[in-house]
Amino acid sequence: MLIRKFIYIGFIAISFFSCVSNKDIVYLQHPDDPEKGEVSESDSIIRTYQTYNRPYELQPEDIISLRIASLTPAEFDFVKQYEEQLGIIRKLNQYNQGTQDGGNQNNMRMQGMGAVGEEGSGLMPIMLDRQQTGFTIDRKGNLELPEIGEVQLAGLSIREAEELIKEKLINYFETPVVRIQLLSFHFTVLGEVNNEGRYTSFDPKTNVIDAITLAENLTDFADRSRLKVVRFSGSEAQVYYVNTLREDLVSQKGFYLQPNDLIVVPALRARQSRRYLLPATTNIIGVTASALSLILIILNQTQ
Repeated sequence: MLIRKFIYIGFIAISFFSCVSNKDIVYLQHPDDPEKGEVSESDSIIRTYQTYNRPYELQPEDIISLRIASLTPAEFDFVKQYEEQLGIIRKLNQYNQGTQDGGNQNNMRMQGMGAVGEEGSGLMPIMLDRQQTGFTIDRKGNLELPEIGEVQLAGLSIREAEELIKEKLINYFETPVVRIQLLSFHFTVLGEVNNEGRYTSFDPKTNVIDAITLAENLTDFADRSRLKVVRFSGSEAQVYYVNTLREDLVSQKGFYLQPNDLIVVPALRARQSRRYLLPATTNIIGVTASALSLILIILNQTQ
């Protein structure tokens, strides 16, 4: 009976040190949040926050898509024709690179490719994706277009770049409308998430919550109060910490992501307890229980 009580007490202690409370898991908390059953159906605004969402400025080596709508017939759209030609060239280059691999791996890639210039049916990485059909801004920050020549885009927001290219196209298109989309919006999520990896977004307003969703949420042992966001800007790396437990997360500078951001999610101490303390304590309890059992057996035999 004494041994059983000892084991129960030991496991209760382990559970106490390794559990995670609800306040360490729920996102966007506020001290004035109503308790369960106290939520009203009123449409009134409870709180407001000023968000920090500065428009992204295009950088050298960014990949963008460029779409032009106008009254000019499609056969005279030299920008679209040029982009399609670039896509075929990139696809040929990737195909040639694939043929150098040799063996079964190359054969597997070719099964999903189809003919050059056509859309294949497979899902292998050789296939032409959205980034391969876009335009790449060169290292000097210029975008080279047929007929127009080089256009300096680095340092401009997407809206500003659209207006600049529209001005350049006035003499070639009738009432042109220009739309630019950033295709190289990549970010990386590491640490206590269910699916670490490098992700791509086509939404310029992608934020930390979006990144968490793409990474299939944080684990139960993630420290939601101090996510690290590393932002690379030129030759600098800027570091921000964001607290996803706080409602004012939406007003924090690191809430909205920038291309090539790195998000690192640390672990709670409870995870370390679960990984190291729990096995060690379990072993100690087992050894102690065995020793007590042996002592009781010896005492019973001596009586």
